[in-house]
Amino acid sequence: MFNPDIPESRNRVPPQSQATKVTPDALVVVLTKLPIWTLLHFGGVRPRQSWTLKKTLLVKAFADLIDVPMTTGNFLTRDHTKAAVVKDSQDARFIWIDEISPQLITAYGFGRWGASSNIPPANDGERVILNLHGGGFITGSAHPEDFTANIPRGFVQHGNSIIMRVLSVDYRISASHPYTVAAPFPTAIIDGLAGYVYLTRGLGFKPQNVILCGDSAGGNLALGLVRYLRDNQELDLGMPGGVILISPWVDIIATDVRIPGNHVARNQKSDYVQPSTHSATGVYAYLSYLGDLTIEDTRKNVYLSPASFELDPAAIPGMFAGFPRTYIVGGDAEIFMDSLRILHQRMVSDMGEELVVYDEVLDATHDFLAFPLWEPERSDTFTKLVEWIQNL
Repeated sequence: MFNPDIPESRNRVPPQSQATKVTPDALVVVLTKLPIWTLLHFGGVRPRQSWTLKKTLLVKAFADLIDVPMTTGNFLTRDHTKAAVVKDSQDARFIWIDEISPQLITAYGFGRWGASSNIPPANDGERVILNLHGGGFITGSAHPEDFTANIPRGFVQHGNSIIMRVLSVDYRISASHPYTVAAPFPTAIIDGLAGYVYLTRGLGFKPQNVILCGDSAGGNLALGLVRYLRDNQELDLGMPGGVILISPWVDIIATDVRIPGNHVARNQKSDYVQPSTHSATGVYAYLSYLGDLTIEDTRKNVYLSPASFELDPAAIPGMFAGFPRTYIVGGDAEIFMDSLRILHQRMVSDMGEELVVYDEVLDATHDFLAFPLWEPERSDTFTKLVEWIQNL
């Protein structure tokens, strides 16, 4: 396995205290490349022939920006110990969630959360989405200025009367050398559990009316949270009514690179993420999330990599037994395609085809629902997701 050295950062401030803005230097580099990329791709030579020039430039730009945190120390996250002022919360409402861990958890409510000091409780029969954002376990936040916030926004915009509220949990991100070790597995799952308890016991949502949603690493966390609820029914927390997985990262050490003709190799030019074992950012991400666990644990622990091709065969049957209805969304231009397909197969094997929807969107890149310009696929997919929620 390729293990690139983790580069020395120019800024050793712990990631949790960084601002959420992309550094000006990084933006300048990307902006200087834009004219060159435009000339190269203007004539129609693009990773996918159906792509517009805007989609092509978006993927190129994100491919350049994705490694910025490792070189700058700016992990685009928030200070989880401080409340966000109303103005800073933009189109979302800042919410404190009662702790399960020894500290309060922050979250942002998208949609109709009211303006008074009291958070409105659940209406009779109201459905709500509990969202866990992506970012490789090490970057980003639930804050409205993060690009992944376009996912909860999309549900509200397309939700009509079906989905009027989304709670996005600002779970603690993982960190490791050269930074202070912080929040390894299962910290983020515990924070997600705090959000689930807040909705069900704090605001009175029925468990079957809570839909878990996670994109990329957040999809991994959503599956981990459901697994915890299933395996600890003595807590009497119930099970959510459904799970939505958007380009979930479910094979964190990229065991699928060993497959001949794999999509990791085939789709590298049409995706902005790289296999975790082939980049310093990817290695840092999974080592930070593992904490004291080993890479070998990812081959045995279904919480970490439920789609790993190296899981113990004895652990696979029944892995998803008792899980709620699930909708998996992926783009066929992303490198995760093989792991998404094996995840689908394993879920169907345990749950049956009628409980699992697999939506592989033609020519869509990783996490395309987070990009408003990725149309018409983005709106079409949100429409299908809302219809699916309505029929749960």
